[in-house]
Amino acid sequence: MFGNNIYQSDNAALVGNSPQQVHERLWLEGRERRWKARARNAAILLALAWWLTNPVIAVVAGLVYLAADLLFEAQRRLTTRVWRRGESGAAHTARLLRLLELRGYTVLHRRVVPGYGPFPHLVVGDGRIWLVENQVYSPEDTLLSVKGRLFVGKESRAHVIAGLEKLAQSVSETLSSDLGLPVKASIIVAIHGGQPKDTRMTAGGVILMRPWRIPSWIHRRSRGSGAASVQELTARVLRLYGPSLQGLRGELD
Repeated sequence: MFGNNIYQSDNAALVGNSPQQVHERLWLEGRERRWKARARNAAILLALAWWLTNPVIAVVAGLVYLAADLLFEAQRRLTTRVWRRGESGAAHTARLLRLLELRGYTVLHRRVVPGYGPFPHLVVGDGRIWLVENQVYSPEDTLLSVKGRLFVGKESRAHVIAGLEKLAQSVSETLSSDLGLPVKASIIVAIHGGQPKDTRMTAGGVILMRPWRIPSWIHRRSRGSGAASVQELTARVLRLYGPSLQGLRGELD
């Protein structure tokens, strides 16, 4: 759900032997082992640098290694946070999209698209609308785009991509007809968790990336992109796509 409280008792990810709870237990159990490996590697690097250069460079090299390794671990924890908490990712993405509001875009959440249902985020720019969906994956899931087709592990998600492409076409046609001006609709999927093989992937007409990359991506590709103003397009979107009273879809099936 949008803004779901992680302490709710009905959150299946936080009770029993859910994959999230097993993941957390294994991570905690491996903490001492990771610190021992980190210290051993830093010591080896320090000794080699001491022998090859001088004590100052050796100490700096050891500290840089420790800092980099800790930063890498923190980044991994951050990318799995939504999955670990059993959330949909919508609240996290919504916070990041506020950056676009500061740049003059209109950002709407939980709007009902006829024929599709509730959609998490709509970003309205000049003559263009971006529909932002969320997908949540476990840390073991690999995501790969091969010749325009999305694979999660060995499973193709062609049907999901086809549905999103159809949605973008429908929204584009509806708004263009209502305004009497061309309006382009594009889909972006925010990837929470998982192991995407690229920082940005394209599957058909759908773009997939980490949520924190989305605001800058949209802004770079929206400037002067259409004849209709943000205000004109926002008014049509508010009238055609009303608010949803139901929870957001957390992931695509």
